[in-house]
Amino acid sequence: MSVSTATHQKSSTPPPNAERPPGPPPRRGGLHSLGYFWRFASDPLGFVEQRFERYGDIYYAPSDGQGLFVLRHPDHIREVLALRSSKFRKQHSAMRRLSQVLGQGLLTADGEAWKRHRTMIQPAFHRARLSSYAALMVEQTERAIADWKDGEVRDIGREMVDLTLQVVSRALFSHDAGGQTDTVASAMTTLNTVMGRPDLLPRWMPSPMRARVRRVVGQLDGLVYDLIDQRREAVARGGARGHDDLLQSLVVAVDEQGGGGLSRKEVRDELVTLLLAGHETTSHALSWTWLLLSRNPGHRQQLHDELDQVLQGRVPAFDDLPALPLSERVLKESMRLFPPAFVLARRAVEDTQIGGYAVPAGSEVIIWTRMTHRDARFYPAPEVFDPDRFTPQAEAARPKMSYLPFGGGPRACIGAQFSLVEARLVLATIARRFELDLLPGQRVREKPGVTLAPRGALRMRLRRRA
Repeated sequence: MSVSTATHQKSSTPPPNAERPPGPPPRRGGLHSLGYFWRFASDPLGFVEQRFERYGDIYYAPSDGQGLFVLRHPDHIREVLALRSSKFRKQHSAMRRLSQVLGQGLLTADGEAWKRHRTMIQPAFHRARLSSYAALMVEQTERAIADWKDGEVRDIGREMVDLTLQVVSRALFSHDAGGQTDTVASAMTTLNTVMGRPDLLPRWMPSPMRARVRRVVGQLDGLVYDLIDQRREAVARGGARGHDDLLQSLVVAVDEQGGGGLSRKEVRDELVTLLLAGHETTSHALSWTWLLLSRNPGHRQQLHDELDQVLQGRVPAFDDLPALPLSERVLKESMRLFPPAFVLARRAVEDTQIGGYAVPAGSEVIIWTRMTHRDARFYPAPEVFDPDRFTPQAEAARPKMSYLPFGGGPRACIGAQFSLVEARLVLATIARRFELDLLPGQRVREKPGVTLAPRGALRMRLRRRA
């Protein structure tokens, strides 16, 4: 008996099923493909929900290359993100489009480059750093709401975008982004548009959208490279010792494995990734939370009661968070219903399997976490807002990978705890002083792009609490 045969016989993994999962027939070219893209682009959430209803937890969509496997069940997700994570990379077509703006930061990089960068960036997100960031998160929130008036109406979605951009800029780069919010907001709008539309033109052919991407990248590069160059000059002069932020970590970082420091371009890619992705996901999580609290006044009152009892009228601090468990449950339930990162994308780099089906190398995989989060098998009455789904007992009773607002496995979001701490402190700081009520007659819908945002303005009336 050969070694390979003996190893195979000892393995507990059954041989893959040669049959593909059920799924739609191959698309025909020409106008038929345009019709498909139009149906998907006009309502991607409904389009995918219908396919899951028809084909089940995993379906196969023939496409160029090796085809596409689409998943929603926690067991299948766990195979991709954890059990066989080495078989999958982020070399997905969606990631190639993201990299046009983000470059090769942690979100889009793979392999040894990703490992090296993550090791060098990780210290900036340790718990001790989170504690130091907390005070400025609260300070920035207090500054943002200083001119809010009882009875006035504001676009809360825009307010949260501006606030979280200021927080991430100051916490991670020691930079006041007050003059650059329009530049960053324009970049995110462009990025969402790029990801929301199919690019059917040959790569050599110019287009207005590609020109817009180049223009936005140029504006971002001007902003970020200025920050990098100023800090590098300060470090060279020995005048940047007072900074304790991510930018400082990246500029002075040295690879312990002998790989040297990060290049100017590598630092740029990480800063742009955290600047755009870091503030966008948190701002949307907060926007959806204000909407859900407005629609569920009973839960909102419970949150206010907790804040009043613990804070006694003062602003929250990092050390208060353990005594504010409802704020965490409210945010987790909000991100269950409206996960900012609502899909995850991978590509198989080796022949492998998912759910017993053979997955050839080169196959693309899409994980629809939004569909997982709204599956009645794991979340009874899934459309109902119920923060008690996230008591420790309730969380322990659900299968692994049934809740993925920040991804899962080795490639889970490095800034997950930063984002959750920020969101809880912003929520507590604002909710202790205001109630936010959605204007009557306003229909709020989801806008899938790079992240899951509210479509259009989120107009809410401010009511100062006694």
